[in-house]
Amino acid sequence: MTLPSHRNPSSPAGGDPRRGVLDAALVDRVTDAVLFAGLPVAFGDQGPGVRIRPAEGVDAADRCEGLAALDWLPSRRLADAAAMEDPQHAAGSARQVVGVSMVNALAEFLPAFGLDVSRDRSGRELRVGGAADSGLRVPPDVLVRRPAGATPAELGLDAELVDAVRRSAALAGLPVAGHLGAAGVTLGPWPTGEDGTGGDGGADIGWNPSRRLSDLADSGSPAAGLAAVARTSVHAAMLHALGTILGACGTELRWFHARNRLRALGESTPAIRH
Repeated sequence: MTLPSHRNPSSPAGGDPRRGVLDAALVDRVTDAVLFAGLPVAFGDQGPGVRIRPAEGVDAADRCEGLAALDWLPSRRLADAAAMEDPQHAAGSARQVVGVSMVNALAEFLPAFGLDVSRDRSGRELRVGGAADSGLRVPPDVLVRRPAGATPAELGLDAELVDAVRRSAALAGLPVAGHLGAAGVTLGPWPTGEDGTGGDGGADIGWNPSRRLSDLADSGSPAAGLAAVARTSVHAAMLHALGTILGACGTELRWFHARNRLRALGESTPAIRH
């Protein structure tokens, strides 16, 4: 399922000799895992999405050859807004929160796809390696028949609330599911009685991975068990990340930790507008 346009990101010309050339098989495996999770892959330095690049050695003794390093690039709008502001202002702070939160999410769920994940000695760079013969493989005929799911409008969710979540997700560079069966940030009705409001005035926030991962997890394939573990890992990691990312980008949120549920309440103030 690898997209050819995302293969073999260009290595830096000249520059630091500690930066190497990425192994094409490793790039393909990381790309597949990211796309399985329902996330975009950035090409070169153009976001949004996961940027795959050669790991950078901390010093001459840091043997990182053959390892890939991952970053998250937000939308161009957020990147440009952050570049125009003091780092402590809203856009600069949001860009930092988005980048850190998404890299942390990648570190949480990529091991479920058979990838080896580590940090450099500084704890900043997320590095990925792994054997080329491990990881999920999706047979071409895996398809589970299922309804598309309701749209936010069909669920009766407040249009302004939905727009607020979509704006925040777009700033971060995250896809929003058009219906409950699609990949990306999902919006559903808040369960009645969970916070004493009778279930109105908010949206239940979740995350769907790619349809291919869900279909494999729900199929009779020998790999279904591994896919189900990966799907659970992706959902947990992304829900945790959304709790900080959407808030930093302009959505008012409330966590219900005992139930592991995230509720969106509307646009926060001040919102980032550029």
